[in-house]
Amino acid sequence: MGVTQGDGGFRCGDQQSVAIKWFGGGKKPPEPREHSIDDLIVLEQYEEAGERLRARLKDHPDDLHSHLKLAEVYTQLQQFARAVDEYGFVAEEYAQDGFYDKGIALLSKAMKLAPFDSSLAGRIEKFQRDKDMEHVRTLALEGLQKARGVEAGTSMLELRRLWSFLTSSSLVQHLPGEQLKRLFSSMEMVHLDAGAELAREGSQEAFLMLIVTGTVEATMADGGRGLLVRSFTTGDLLGEGAFLERGAWPASYRVTEPLVALKLSRAGLEQALMGNPDPRGFLETLREQHNDRDVATSVRRLRGGS
Repeated sequence: MGVTQGDGGFRCGDQQSVAIKWFGGGKKPPEPREHSIDDLIVLEQYEEAGERLRARLKDHPDDLHSHLKLAEVYTQLQQFARAVDEYGFVAEEYAQDGFYDKGIALLSKAMKLAPFDSSLAGRIEKFQRDKDMEHVRTLALEGLQKARGVEAGTSMLELRRLWSFLTSSSLVQHLPGEQLKRLFSSMEMVHLDAGAELAREGSQEAFLMLIVTGTVEATMADGGRGLLVRSFTTGDLLGEGAFLERGAWPASYRVTEPLVALKLSRAGLEQALMGNPDPRGFLETLREQHNDRDVATSVRRLRGGS
């Protein structure tokens, strides 16, 4: 439109511009912001939050944070079995990385949702045992590093491998970590090839041998040939009769598969007992397998003795 009422008047176009400026006309309204997953949870839109989390986990299945968020969502939806599964998954991942306390805390949370699921209590006990064993492992490796002899420079990687063979042995199961460290520190690591003789029947050579890997056979003389009495392998202790009871070896012991073992001498035993807070318990654990006694009983029976 044209100018109104002379030079001082307003143009119609100017009036429209002012009106637009005052009332915000001509601008696009702001785009609605998409809610984050956390926003959805705060807004109690749990179904949508669950869908978003499942989609994220499809592409990133190892995203532990999202698994935990999903467990929370399932809890709010009262889908407790699903929530327990999510907590259990994350707990196992934590435990595999050595974070046992975090895993136990999550399983404890899951137990509140499924109080009659006995498997959860069992898993918590396992995590606690694994945590305790991790502490024992640390101390045992310190002891193995100090094992005397030419193998004292064995790499830590190799020591961890050797330790893995011993974890199921009764000696490791029954000796506390500090005692294992004390014992291993006083022992000598030895490597023997197949065919090597450990001890001869009737010998009173005093040493204790803990087999790490390999096989040893105990044989008795029978008409000029050796008769197999028993074989021994990982975790077995040999020699307690001659070493701790001052007796004799009840049979001949020979390596049949390449042997890695830890050998304890009398000097080593004295070192392990020096300042030991529980010497009686320590010695009883060294005796408890009774392998030599069992071999002696078998030899007597095979020879027709009582």
